[in-house]
Amino acid sequence: MPTLDWIGKKAVVNHHREVPYRLIHCDGELSAGDPDAGNLLVQGDNLEALKALLPYYAGKVKCIYIDPPYNTGNEGWVYNDNVNSPEIKSWLGKVVGKEAEDLSRHDKWLTMLYPRVRLLKDFLKQDGCIVVSIDENEFSNLIAILDEIFGRQNRAGTMVWQKGKKGDAKLLPIVHEYIVIYARNKSHLTANNIKWRRRKAGADEALAYYQQLRDRLGDDHEAIRTEMMAWYRSLSKDDPRKSHKHYNWSDDRGLYFPDNFAGPDDGRDSRPRYDIPHPITGKPCKMPSTGWRWEEDTTKDAMAMDPPRIHFGKTHATIPCRKRALLRNCAWGIPQVNRVL
Repeated sequence: MPTLDWIGKKAVVNHHREVPYRLIHCDGELSAGDPDAGNLLVQGDNLEALKALLPYYAGKVKCIYIDPPYNTGNEGWVYNDNVNSPEIKSWLGKVVGKEAEDLSRHDKWLTMLYPRVRLLKDFLKQDGCIVVSIDENEFSNLIAILDEIFGRQNRAGTMVWQKGKKGDAKLLPIVHEYIVIYARNKSHLTANNIKWRRRKAGADEALAYYQQLRDRLGDDHEAIRTEMMAWYRSLSKDDPRKSHKHYNWSDDRGLYFPDNFAGPDDGRDSRPRYDIPHPITGKPCKMPSTGWRWEEDTTKDAMAMDPPRIHFGKTHATIPCRKRALLRNCAWGIPQVNRVL
């Protein structure tokens, strides 16, 4: 795998190990709320703070978000890490300059970021991730060191967001920035079928009402569906709960809707085509013209589940669907800060 080298790299590759562990002290006058809630705001050098927190949170963090300096040359940040290197010591206390003024500005940025990201990796759970905001100035360098630290195989992707309508560049207007995301262990996510989803507005309320019906009606799924549809109809058009009205079917696993099971119309002649027997008539179900979305083994596994993950019509004349469940998906949020350290 290609790697990135720069002035100072050899001196900081293991610097995260050389930083001493420090004690953290709670400032009672600045703290508020429940002291046992677990929310912290730490004031101090971030490298030292990370090393102090590591014994408490190593391997326990689900999501890390960082917003490092973009290194635009206008931020006035200073490199101050105590690294045993003559080249790096010459940088101490000096503001990182602009492109033409400071030929080592990218070296300084990489040297600053590397040990911090290396420590952050140790905080993550196996199903965790790190999210980094960046712009054009250091985007390629950030990708290179994240590939080196986390592994290219754990790159989850890059999101682009528009920060404005007009750019001030003389050539191409730059009106976007990047959010780079790496998984701690992507293969772990795949093996355990873990997916990242944002919270669906109104989903919790819809599921709460569904649970009330299950408690009252038990496994009478026809009656549950009738009441779910009536409940959706009673909601106003702008009610976020109404956006889930297609989730009105029920089985022993939960609330779902019958989703399209046809293969995409992408011109593939090799799209899976096989017979799916109807559970009542025993005859092959009608097949979509584009074939099936899943391979035959996947469909057989889905049908063998209890209850099956395939939704059938009353007869084989109806194309089957795959069941898509309504879930309480996790959201990334900002916790209340209770203690200042």
